[in-house]
Amino acid sequence: MNDQGQATKESRPRRPVVTWRPGVDTAIAAVTLLLFWGCYWAGTTINEWILLVGIVVIGTAVPAWTVLHLRREGLSGLGIRRRFLVVSLVVSAVMGLGSAYQLITVAGELGVPVVPHLVANMLVLWEPLFVFGWLYLRWERAFGWLPAILLTGAGFTLQHVGAVPVAAAIGFGAFALAFAVAFALVRNLAVLWPLFYPVASGIGTLQAGFAMGWSSVVSGAVLLVVQVGVVSAIIIAAGRRGALTASH
Repeated sequence: MNDQGQATKESRPRRPVVTWRPGVDTAIAAVTLLLFWGCYWAGTTINEWILLVGIVVIGTAVPAWTVLHLRREGLSGLGIRRRFLVVSLVVSAVMGLGSAYQLITVAGELGVPVVPHLVANMLVLWEPLFVFGWLYLRWERAFGWLPAILLTGAGFTLQHVGAVPVAAAIGFGAFALAFAVAFALVRNLAVLWPLFYPVASGIGTLQAGFAMGWSSVVSGAVLLVVQVGVVSAIIIAAGRRGALTASH
């Protein structure tokens, strides 16, 4: 190995199994998890608009502002990166295809059209972004990758408490542990979305009693566009801030 290659290898920070480096973003992440839990419960029991507002503000704007504007990490700080992209997509496709039969079987048993249900779940970017691109990466920086995996599973369980039966919430948490392990290996959201997570989410939502039709596809598409708009606006604002700082 030449000196340049050795230097590159040594310059890559190692990810500790366990550490203690909480910061401001750790506290913000913890608060967003608790607030989103409340929004999720209220959105499924009182009015769905509460959940939609929570997704846009707590699940998208706050994480994007913290990572892109406050910490200036770029999209990679949210798990949106080129590194391991091809590997992530291949793994995601394999896992998605492996789970497709179960999705089709469950949908058939419940009499739910599988195509709109799957498409609606494919439009759900906010959950992987919030749970893994935001929460997991904060937990990993603050506590190490092993506690991050465990906290992600616990947080995903908490997120659903009150909105679904406790047994279902625990089952969702178990799925989140498996997702977190896959995400921890590459730290790229492409390993989950849009090829694998929608299939797994489609199974989970059906088992929890949530069937999605074409109206959910339309609302999901609108929500995705709003999310992209929010993140884009924050990127532009962060860029302007950087330009102003440089000019001074």
